[in-house]
Amino acid sequence: MKVTVLINPAAGGIGPDGEMRMRDALGELGLGAASLVTFDHDAAAAQMRALITDAPDLLIVWGGDGTHRTALSTARTGFANLLLLPGGTMNLLTKWLHGHAPWHVTLRAVLAHRATRVLNAGQVGSDLFFCALLAGAPARFAQAREDLRAGDFGRAMRDAGMAVEAAHRLHLTADAGPDAPLPAGNAVAALVGPLSRSSRMDVASLDLPSAVAALSFAWTTLRTQSRPLDGVVLHATDSVTIVDPEGMPVPAIMDGEQVEVGARFTVSYQPEAACCLIAAGTEPGSQPSEAPRG
Repeated sequence: MKVTVLINPAAGGIGPDGEMRMRDALGELGLGAASLVTFDHDAAAAQMRALITDAPDLLIVWGGDGTHRTALSTARTGFANLLLLPGGTMNLLTKWLHGHAPWHVTLRAVLAHRATRVLNAGQVGSDLFFCALLAGAPARFAQAREDLRAGDFGRAMRDAGMAVEAAHRLHLTADAGPDAPLPAGNAVAALVGPLSRSSRMDVASLDLPSAVAALSFAWTTLRTQSRPLDGVVLHATDSVTIVDPEGMPVPAIMDGEQVEVGARFTVSYQPEAACCLIAAGTEPGSQPSEAPRG
């Protein structure tokens, strides 16, 4: 079997010894000849397209939610032999796909009995997300948290300052149609997949009163699979248009990664946007059974 593994060593749960650990795990499974490739952040989509064109029997992507978003956005439904393994700090999507099992347990379970899961997504322009889009003040705070995790304290202080400013300045409007009334506020969230509580896309708009509230909103939404905050009303919709009336670019993150969306953009729900592998019989959010060792 032709196996390729794309590893992002910058992801929070992998580190510099990730390639060695993956090589050891593959060797135990009789896949020691697998090709291991280091994730190229500067040319991620092109790298992913090249790996798909090479047509492996199994393409493993080991990284965090952002790495997985890149892989799924490139593969879409045109490549079914894609396995996402958790290697980040939040791992929202892979926890929903595989449960809380360690990556090596998931790998063994999928190799023993694989199945395909089709994923819904949200879309802005040509970009897809599979968990959450956060626009407004929370996006700035989430970016500052990532700066701290990466050890860039100077940039974290700068982004935190911009987040406080955004919490006071931003007054976004969000239009999801007459059936989903959304108030103006400084934060908008669009939730799909593991964070959605409907069969569509859930959206919420609110005015967070302080920097602490904005940080709490960003952390809770991206860290847990529960409603963002008590009292927040989620509306199921297929489309929402977000606008900064002052014409300033709206800060936004998709699945934990900062993206540029402009001062006005539309988020649309995309059912069956991509697919990937899971262990056969695994339900969303459940734990795969570890296959017996030979």
